[in-house]
Amino acid sequence: MKITITANQAALFLFVFLTSSSIINIPSPLISFAGNSAWLSLIFSAICGLLIAFPVIWLARVFPGKSFIEYSREVVGTPITFLLGLPFLFYQIHMAAAIVLDIAMFMKSSMMRETPAFWFIFLTFMVVAVSVHSGIDKITGLFPVLMGNVLFFVFLIIIMSYKNYHPSNIFPIMPDGVKPFLHGVYFSFGFPYVEIVLFSMVLPYVPSLGKKFGRKLSSAILWNAFCLVAATVVTIFVFGPIAGERKYSLFEVARTVNIADVFQRIEALIGYSLIVASFMKTTIVLFTAHQTCIHLIGLKEDKMLIYPLAMLMAIISCTAILKGDVQWGFEVSAIHPMWGFTCAGLPLLIVFIVALLRKKKPAAAAS
Repeated sequence: MKITITANQAALFLFVFLTSSSIINIPSPLISFAGNSAWLSLIFSAICGLLIAFPVIWLARVFPGKSFIEYSREVVGTPITFLLGLPFLFYQIHMAAAIVLDIAMFMKSSMMRETPAFWFIFLTFMVVAVSVHSGIDKITGLFPVLMGNVLFFVFLIIIMSYKNYHPSNIFPIMPDGVKPFLHGVYFSFGFPYVEIVLFSMVLPYVPSLGKKFGRKLSSAILWNAFCLVAATVVTIFVFGPIAGERKYSLFEVARTVNIADVFQRIEALIGYSLIVASFMKTTIVLFTAHQTCIHLIGLKEDKMLIYPLAMLMAIISCTAILKGDVQWGFEVSAIHPMWGFTCAGLPLLIVFIVALLRKKKPAAAAS
C-alpha cells in the first residue's frame, strides 16, 4: 500500500520547505545585495514563485500519481529526461550539502569553535537519513510542529527587540536605482522560490488534487513571503546601513534584546531555530533527491539509496570546507540561484510547454 499525505499536509510541507532555513539565512545576504529594497525584492520573487507553482500543479493534475521524472519520460522521452534529470539531481545534492555546511559554519563561528566541522556534518546527515527512511507520512506529521517552534522563537525575538527598532532606517528605499532591487530578485527567487520545482517529487503522494489545492499551496507561498519580509524588515530596522554585514541577522538581532536586565543573551533560541530549520529542509531535499534518483534509474521504492545519497552529500559538504567561507559564500549566493534556474526551473518549463502543446494538438485536429 502506497503511503499518502493529505492536501493540507502538502501545503504545510511546502511552507516548511520554503520557510525553514530561509527565514534565518536570507535577510543578511539579500540586504547586502538589494539594500533597503530587499523586502520589495522578496515580494516580487514571491509573485514569481506563485507563477512557477502553476506548472507544478498543472502537471501533477494531468499526470496524477507521477513525479516530474516519470511524466517527463512520457512527455519528452527517456534520453531527454536523463539530460534534464541529472542536473536536477545534482542541484538537489548541492543544495543539501550547502544547507548542512551552513549549520557547521554557524556552530564553528558562534557556539562550538573548537569542534571540527565534519562532526556537525556527518551527525546531521545521519539524523536526516534516518528521518527520510522513516517515511514521508512521518516527517509531514512532525515538521509542522517543529516549524511552529521555530516561528514562535523567531517572532518572539522580533517582538522583544522592538526597543531597538529605528523605522527610519528603511528609507530611502532605492537610493542606487533599480539594479540592487533586481539583484535581490535574482537571489531571492533562486533561494527559495525556484525550489518549488522540487515539490513535483512530493505531489505524487497526494492522492487527490481538488479545486482548492492550488489555493492551499498559494497560501503557503504567501505566508512564507510574509515571514521572510517580516524578518528582513526587522533586520533593517535594527541594524540600518550595516544590516547586510550581519551574517546570521536574526541571531544578531537576538543579541540586542535586553529587557529589564532579565531577558538578554537569548540568541540561543535562534541558534536552536537555525539548526532545527536547516535539519527540516535538508530532510525534504534528501527525500526529493532520493525520489529523483530511483525514478531516473527505474527502481521501485527502494530505501537503500537514502544512505549512499546522504553520504555523498556529506562528503561534498566536507570538501567545500576546504574552499573557505568566502568562496563557498559566493557559490551559494551567486551561483546557486543560477543553478536553480537552469537545473530546476528550465527543465520544468520545457516539460510543461511540451505537455501543453501535446495536449492542445488533439483538440486542434478535432476542430
